[in-house]
Amino acid sequence: MPISLNESSAALTDKLVSFLWGQWSTLGLAGYANSETPCITDPEALLLLSTTIARHDSRLFDEVLDWLRENESWLNLQRLRHLMKEYPFGEPTILGAMAERLTQENPHSKWKFLVRHIPMPVNKEPEPMFLPARFFGEPEPVFLRWGWLRGPVEFRKMSQPPRTDQPAAFLFKLRALFGNQARAEIMAWLLANELGHPAEIARQTGYFRRTVQLVLNELAASGHVRATRVGREKNFAIHRDDWRFLLNWSDSKNFPEWINWAPLFHAILLFRQTLALPGIDEKSERFQGIKLREALDEAMPALVRAGIAHKLLTTRTLSGANLVESLITDIDSLLG
Repeated sequence: MPISLNESSAALTDKLVSFLWGQWSTLGLAGYANSETPCITDPEALLLLSTTIARHDSRLFDEVLDWLRENESWLNLQRLRHLMKEYPFGEPTILGAMAERLTQENPHSKWKFLVRHIPMPVNKEPEPMFLPARFFGEPEPVFLRWGWLRGPVEFRKMSQPPRTDQPAAFLFKLRALFGNQARAEIMAWLLANELGHPAEIARQTGYFRRTVQLVLNELAASGHVRATRVGREKNFAIHRDDWRFLLNWSDSKNFPEWINWAPLFHAILLFRQTLALPGIDEKSERFQGIKLREALDEAMPALVRAGIAHKLLTTRTLSGANLVESLITDIDSLLG
């Protein structure tokens, strides 16, 4: 008997909406209880995920827009563009509309950078911004130009800056110290993992390998990062005890965990796309299993890049309800 994959897709969407509320709230977004997490939040990956998933909660979307208005200085838009090209899990036209609307609030805003680099759609039939599809009243002109129907944006101006005394905002602490450059992500990764080589750190942080190599060489010159060569490979290590003064939150014993969120989000949305295929609920269980295994194969490179493929319970040998249940359990675990 076929399984209701569409119901699973709806449940996954609800879980992702809740996840976004929790993640953004740790960074100062208003209107939701803060969630405690021992993991470092990635604001650029979170923003890209929001351009897709926050369409299912208009209040969340507008609170994210409000947070971006108040906290744009914390973001690295070059890194955002790189992640957007590397992992196509965001909606560029929605990001472009957000960026242009934010430049109206501040003509000197750095969001102009994104507006220049995201192509505006040509002859795109406008469609409702929020899901389920609904729209009433006068459309927001900026979003309409980008092909999206929604009401006027109203900024509540209630968002707060990230609290750098919280583990989730550890990256913002390092950006405050080192600037919105690769150095902050590299330090966060080293403190979470203690040892690594440039290629791996580049894959995990969303920067080019040459950029990471140059920064690591500079850090090694300071004497606070060690470089060792094993054959042709150069590894870099950091002595965590030298940096424990950064752990200024309650019950701080360890540095927060680094998660490569971008490929993880990409993989999860691939699964969600398959679960939501039109008409898949009416197909046979065998057909559903084929589609889910195809999604697993397509997502596997991203999961490997995220460094979490080995944690999956789901395998290609599962079928039917067992395959769906295992997949949902894996996603629950990956989102924490």
